[in-house]
Parts: sequence; structure tokens; C-alpha cells
Amino acid sequence: MGIFSAASQLESENQAFALLQIIEHRGSVPRHSATMLVPEQGPTTGTIGGGMMERLAIEQARAALAEGSSRVFHGKLARQGADAVGADCGGAMTIHIAVYPRRPELFLMGAGHVNRALAQLAVPLGFTVTLADPWAENLQHPDLPACCERAGGESFTEIIRQLKLTRDSYVVVATNHQDREVLEQLMPLPLAYLGLLASRRKAQHFRQLLQKELSVTVAQLATLHSPVGLNIEAETPEEIAVSILAEMVQHYRQRQRKTGALATAKSTAA
Repeated sequence: MGIFSAASQLESENQAFALLQIIEHRGSVPRHSATMLVPEQGPTTGTIGGGMMERLAIEQARAALAEGSSRVFHGKLARQGADAVGADCGGAMTIHIAVYPRRPELFLMGAGHVNRALAQLAVPLGFTVTLADPWAENLQHPDLPACCERAGGESFTEIIRQLKLTRDSYVVVATNHQDREVLEQLMPLPLAYLGLLASRRKAQHFRQLLQKELSVTVAQLATLHSPVGLNIEAETPEEIAVSILAEMVQHYRQRQRKTGALATAKSTAA
């Protein structure tokens, strides 16, 4: 498979990858112009020349993927000195490592007015969107973007068990009367973001209920965004969706910077 075919497949599967491109070279080097793809998981595609230079470039690509930001790697085909990679050719290469991260995954519990509006706004911003609702008619609403995934079942409990929720998942709960059922399933999970559509009074009620009856810890409750969204005095479903998406984007960017800072600190310590 060619590099761009591999990149297209990874993109369709929402897998992160890095593209390595030789942007400068001097002296004796194995390749003068080449591109290589390094996925977050699995085998690489293409080559920039093999040997220790390529091995170290792949390590740099993996680190860049973990950090979530692109970088430039300098390598000298020598045994000693700055940027030496442990080879004898004597040349040097500069490789640009462009990171293409996974798109953030948004799971909407309930496919009512607000979550439909949220789906419409989230898709153009790069979120992959899955709507979950036991009411099949909600999942077939004509206002839903065609690219959204739909998850149905007899109950939210059944549906949530089928979803591939991870610590990178963003979840917004907006159901008619099944919020408690959904929160019972979601609160124990290490999600990136969990929001509940509720008034301040309802949000406080649920916090007390979760802590008293379900033994949810204070630390877990602190991760619940409710009332969800930035306070912009929103009233309509579309305005509320804007406020929620703004808060999620803010959270996503702050989380990216924190992850990058931690990866950099680990790399420096190593």
C-alpha cells in the first residue's frame, strides 16, 4: 500500500499518524528526498533510508504523536558529536515530522433538540459524532448530519455497553428522563469530558443524588460539567449548542497543551 493510501485509510479509521519528510540533507546520505508514514499503532509505510537514522526518526515520530505536535528532527550520520545517530556515512539529514492527530470523538446521549444542534456544529469542527438514543425515531431525524453514527437499543444501559468509550471520549447527556440511568453508567468511566444538560438546581440535585445513593466520590463529581457549556445566556437549542461546543473546544485545547507539556517533561527527564 502506498503512503497516501495508508494515510487515507488511517484517517477514515480515525487513527493518528505522522508523515516524515526529508527537508534538508548534506554529504553522504541514503536518501535525498523521501516520505515515510508512522502510524500511532502498527507498521510503518515507506522509508527515509533505513538504518539508525530511520530508527531514531521513528522514535521521534512516536514521541511527537504522544505529544500531539509536529517537530523537526536533525540527525548526523556519525558516531560522535551533536545529533550523531551512530553511523559512519558522514552526511546529515533534517526531517520534518508532521503529526495528524485523531479527531476528537463526541458521544451524545439523547438525540433531542439540543444534541441535534450540537451534532450539526461539531461535525464541521472535526469531531466524530455518535448519537445514542433508545427512541429510534430520534435517530432518524432529518436534521442530523448523515455522517453521524447512530446507536440504538432497548435502553441507555444497553446502548452504553456497546459504545467504545475511552479516556479520550467527549460525552454530553441530554435525555428526556433517563439522565440518572445514563450517569450511573458513565460516572465511573475515565472520560475526557462529561457534560450534563441541566439547570443549576437540577445539576445540584444530581450531584447530591450521585454522592448519596451511588457513592460517587467528590473527585468524580468534580469532572462533571453541569450546567454544561459556557455561560453566554443561551436560550435556544442552537445557542445552547454553541455554549457547549465552546466549552468542549476550550477543554480539548487545554488538554492538548497539558498532554504536550507532560510528554515534553518526560522526554527531557529521560
